[in-house]
Amino acid sequence: MKKNLTELVFILDKSGSMWNLSDDTIGGYNALLKQNKIMEGEALVSTVLFNHKSQVLHDRVPIEAWLR
Repeated sequence: MKKNLTELVFILDKSGSMWNLSDDTIGGYNALLKQNKIMEGEALVSTVLFNHKSQVLHDRVPIEAWLR
């Protein structure tokens, strides 16, 4: 097991019932990623959206590549 490795996995509801919370969700998601980027060590990001089916946006992408 790697030391100083953080894996961030986000599973976000994209269904119509969540539309009124989308700005807050995206803001929190981005803030958490930015906060983790400045921490020591390696971080990998996985993001999955779902409604009636799922969509993988990021699959273990290094956080440095995601936040340029």
